[in-house]
Amino acid sequence: MRRYSILIAVVVWGQQPSPEEMPQEMVWVDRAGKILGRAGAVQNSMFFPEISPDGKFIAVSARDGEVNDRDIWVHEIATGKKTVRYSAKGNDNFPLWLPDGSDLIFTSSRPGNYDLYRGEQVLLKAPKAEYPRSISPDGKFLLFTQADVKREVYLLPLDGSAPRGIWPKLEHWVEGARFSPNGKYVAYASNEGGPFEVYVAAFPETTKKWKVSRPLANGWAGGGGQARWRADGKELFYIMGNDTMMSVDVETGGDFKHGVAKRLFALPGMKGNFPEEAPWLAKYDVTADGQKFIFVRTVPK
Repeated sequence: MRRYSILIAVVVWGQQPSPEEMPQEMVWVDRAGKILGRAGAVQNSMFFPEISPDGKFIAVSARDGEVNDRDIWVHEIATGKKTVRYSAKGNDNFPLWLPDGSDLIFTSSRPGNYDLYRGEQVLLKAPKAEYPRSISPDGKFLLFTQADVKREVYLLPLDGSAPRGIWPKLEHWVEGARFSPNGKYVAYASNEGGPFEVYVAAFPETTKKWKVSRPLANGWAGGGGQARWRADGKELFYIMGNDTMMSVDVETGGDFKHGVAKRLFALPGMKGNFPEEAPWLAKYDVTADGQKFIFVRTVPK
C-alpha cells in the first residue's frame, strides 16, 4: 500500500514549503490514523487549519500566488469551495473563529508589523509582533503572545481594555495557549523543564497547573505540544515527537483531573515542513466529537 506523509506547515516568516511540497490539501484522519479523504480545496500552501464552531467551514492561512503574501481563506467542507477573506498585501496568519462563527481574529503584516485584527478592524498595535492563540468561549477575551526572546501569554479583553500578562515574567517559554471549552482552564506548552511539555493551568489564576504530557518512560519519548480540546472538555489532544497523536482523558467541570496520556496514532512528518520550528503550535484541528482530525499534506503525485 502506498503511503503519503502528512506535511503540517509551520509558519516561519521567511520560509515557505519547497516546490516539491506544493500544492497542498487538507485531509481528514480518523482516531486510528486512517486518511479518510480531502476536505476543502487545493492551494499552494496552507497553515494552521481551524474548524468553524458549526463544523461547516475550515479557515486557513494560505496562498495561491506569490511568496510572503498569505491571506485568510475559508473552505466550505460540504462543497470544497474556497473563498478569500480580508485580502491584503502581506501575510495574514493564525486565524481564530469567534465563538458564534461571525468573524475571525488573526495577525497580519499588512501594516509592516504583525498586528492583531478582527476582520478588517485593528484590535491591537504594539512595537512587537503579536500572534493570537485562543478566544474564550464567551468571546470576551483573547490569549495572544508577542515575538520576544522568551514568549509570554497575554490576555486581551475584547471590550477595548488594555492587555495584561497572565503569567509572571518567566525564564522559559509559555506558548500555544488554548482555553478549555468552559473557559476555566488553559492548555499550553512550555519548556520550563527542558523539552517542551504540555500543561494545563487554572484560569485566571494560572499559578495552579498540571503537567499532562507523558514523561520519558519505558522507551517512549516524552513531552509534546500542539494542545487541542474536545468540545465537551473531556479529552485533550497533543502531538508527541515528530508524528504521534496523543490523547488524555480530563475533567474540567470542577477541580482539574487528568488520566495518563495514551497514543492514538502516528503519521510521518506530522510536525511539518520545518519540524524544529514552532513545535508548540497546533498545525491540525479536531472535530467537536473528537473523532476526526484535519491535517495539511502535499497533494500526492
